[in-house]
Parts: sequence; structure tokens; C-alpha cells
Amino acid sequence: MSGTLTRPIGVTIIAILLVISAIANIIMGFMFIFSSFGENPTYINNITGESATVSGFFLWFNGGMLIILGLIYFWLSKLAWVGSNTAQVIISVLAVLNIIFGFFNLGHGGWIQIILGLIVVLIVNTKHAQAWFRQYA
Repeated sequence: MSGTLTRPIGVTIIAILLVISAIANIIMGFMFIFSSFGENPTYINNITGESATVSGFFLWFNGGMLIILGLIYFWLSKLAWVGSNTAQVIISVLAVLNIIFGFFNLGHGGWIQIILGLIVVLIVNTKHAQAWFRQYA
């Protein structure tokens, strides 16, 4: 290759989507944690309308994991922006994890997590994005 590559628009979109996903994960994480306060925290499924009492540990654990995942997504957005060699693999793996977490939140915005995760996986594996991530290998 002669010279450096310019950042593909897909990589810019990935970085922006990672920031959006990070914000969504952190908000959902804090919602889980704050919903553990009070008597008998209840989880209401918006699809079926059923409600169930949820343990505080479940809410704290899942909320904490979502917050950690959101912080990792902020870090990965920086790696995608600069074209880090390992960013493509890490972004793909964490986007798949975000898709999995989205299935557990289907009644509460999980579809948004799933759709954003799928878009990130598809874009990060395009030919131009792969060249961007491998330019410093």
C-alpha cells in the first residue's frame, strides 16, 4: 500500500453506533440498579403484560454488566476511530454479546440493542472496513 488509508464512512458509522450503544447500555444499567430499590422490585414484560418479582441481586448484576459493557463500547469507539488492529475482532465479539443481552430485554427496548448490534457486525466486516483495521498490522 502506498500512503495511509482514509477512514471509510462505515467505520465512522461504527464509531457513532458504538457511542449510541454505550449510552443505551449505561442508561439501561442504571435503570436496572435504581429499580432494585423499594419493596418487591417487579419486572413487567411489555409483550405479555405479565409481571414477576425480581431479586435485587439480578437487577444489580445485570445493571452492573450493562454499565461495564457501555464503558467498553466508549473505549472501542476510540479504537475504531483510529483504526486499531484488534478493534475489528473485539467490536464484533462485543456486538454479538450486545445482541444476546438484547434478547433478555425484549420487552424493554431489547430490539434496539439487537438491531444496533447487527448493524455493527455487518459494517465491521465490509472490505473497506477490514482494510482500515488491518492497515497497521
